[in-house]
Amino acid sequence: MAQTLETLIRENMHGVFGEHDAQKRRAKIASLWAEDGVFVDHDARYEGYSNIERAAAGLVAKFPTFTFTELSDVQAFNGVGRLPWGYGPAKGEAVITGVDVLVMKGDKIGAVYVFLDSPKK
Repeated sequence: MAQTLETLIRENMHGVFGEHDAQKRRAKIASLWAEDGVFVDHDARYEGYSNIERAAAGLVAKFPTFTFTELSDVQAFNGVGRLPWGYGPAKGEAVITGVDVLVMKGDKIGAVYVFLDSPKK
């Protein structure tokens, strides 16, 4: 069954970058991502399952009590979509906000680009 962009972007946020269990996270990466998928954030470019896993594991380790919150609906067309998010302590206010931009490859994730919002002054 083909996965929709809306499902891919949400499952990547919560089931990959929000997942604390490494085994579940690796299984989710394999089900959502193309083998040569690319994840790009402000720090680096990660290509392939093991490097995407490394990026997700690093985020979870750095912020072990944080969770993602979807700040609006997914906007998607022609295999490209975006989802604004907040990231902060569970049941707390988001400390970091940004947007994920996902590009599909077939029925999987080909690339995700993360844009962080500027800190509020």
